[in-house]
Amino acid sequence: MQNKSFLSREVLAHPLSFISFGVVGLIAVGGFVYYALATRTPNQSWVSPIVRPIVETVTASGTVEPAQNPNLAFQSGGKVAVVNVSVGQTVSQGQRLASLDLSALSAARAQAVANLNAQKAQLAQLQVGPRTVDVTAKQTTVDQANATLTNLYSSIPANIAQAYDKSFSGVSGATDVLFSQPNTTNPTLAFSTTNSQTAVDATTARTTVNTELATWEHETNTLTNASTPQTIEEALARSITHLSVVRSYCDTLLKALSSATPSGALSQSTLTAAQTSVGGLRDSVNGQILSLQSLQQQLTSSKLAVRSATDALNQVTAGATPEAIAAQQAQVAAAQANVENVDAQIANSTVVAPFTGTVTSVAVKSGQIVGPNTVAVSLTPESTLQVEVYVSEIDMAKLSVGASADVTLDAYGSSRIFPAHIVTIDHSRSTANGTSAYKVTLQFASNDPAIATGMTANASILAASKTGALTLPRSAIIENGTNTFVLVSSGSGTTQRPVTLGIVGTSTVEIVSGVTADDKVLMQTN
Repeated sequence: MQNKSFLSREVLAHPLSFISFGVVGLIAVGGFVYYALATRTPNQSWVSPIVRPIVETVTASGTVEPAQNPNLAFQSGGKVAVVNVSVGQTVSQGQRLASLDLSALSAARAQAVANLNAQKAQLAQLQVGPRTVDVTAKQTTVDQANATLTNLYSSIPANIAQAYDKSFSGVSGATDVLFSQPNTTNPTLAFSTTNSQTAVDATTARTTVNTELATWEHETNTLTNASTPQTIEEALARSITHLSVVRSYCDTLLKALSSATPSGALSQSTLTAAQTSVGGLRDSVNGQILSLQSLQQQLTSSKLAVRSATDALNQVTAGATPEAIAAQQAQVAAAQANVENVDAQIANSTVVAPFTGTVTSVAVKSGQIVGPNTVAVSLTPESTLQVEVYVSEIDMAKLSVGASADVTLDAYGSSRIFPAHIVTIDHSRSTANGTSAYKVTLQFASNDPAIATGMTANASILAASKTGALTLPRSAIIENGTNTFVLVSSGSGTTQRPVTLGIVGTSTVEIVSGVTADDKVLMQTN
């Protein structure tokens, strides 16, 4: 018994025992407090909806920035030609501050403008229609082409008659002596041959050529300068055919002469002379064929010339087609784009003040070679500063351009308010501080000298407001997923009633539908 008491005293006296007992005690007390709070009956009260003003705001923070980029750079590279400003100088919007060598671009622009003017002039001419001088010139060309064709037609009957006369006289003069009764239907060969077939062929050819020449004579006698172009062309083609028959006759007769034997009536010298004459006749006929074929070619060329000249006249008198005008308009647009392209290059080679301000630094000098995007001049703007803040997708949907905002600056505390308003809302998602958000730009209402670039700003932006809204405390609203409702007093106790919310303020919320000002709504607070 003594041992047990001694052990108890030792255990109780040990320091760790006190710590253990204390921890156990704290756990017991904490559990009791938690149980008491968890099982405590909430404070409840009945409230009625009240008509009052309500305001919904969106809060965000950002940094004060100039509305314009203060660092002005050359967009193109090149040699700096001139720097027009110095540090501390005040410049106006649109004033040229520095520029690169523009000699090559100036020449290119002059050429581009000249081409543009030429294309515009051509378009204007197409739109106005043909000029009298152009129509007259085209008509003259048509008249000349028609006159050439008419003269050619007029000359053909004489050429055909000449070809006939030469052929007839040639056949008579060079070959009649080789036949007995040459101009009858039964001519006979006046010489013997060693080849009987050639003799038969020669007499047959003579009969054929007699018929051909008779037909040709009749055609020639009926053809005049007044004949129609079609009649003249047909006569020309037939004349070439007649000449071909005469040439074939000459070839057949030469074969017969090559196998001829001299006789008392025709000596060898006479036969040799006949061969020469017939050969000369064949050459003459070939020349006449080529001459008449040349006339055919001239007719074809002259008719094409008339058609081409007529088409050109019709094109001028008809004026430009819609397609031609559209094509020329495209040429004007292309020339205009070329001018604008050169202008853009000139603009990229020139630094112009985009706003009124004071020059704070000049980073280039004349003669210096610079690359693209080289900062040339820094300019402090004299315009209103702005604040860029980032808001969530839900808050962005509540805001609109022009909405007012109260901005406080950390430098002056929350008691000094600087009025501002929204000037832009980006509808493309950005990343701010690692989260997805939308950029909203606020511009201060005045050029307050107390506002400086780089200050931390806190904005309270007015999202919505109403002067006479039916409101309830936010603690009276019960949300269950996407459903929103309140507990309304009824004869049997409370009734769950769905409500539609409007503007959500700091401590109150607008009730659009679901309850009236006469209802009693249960509000719970812990």
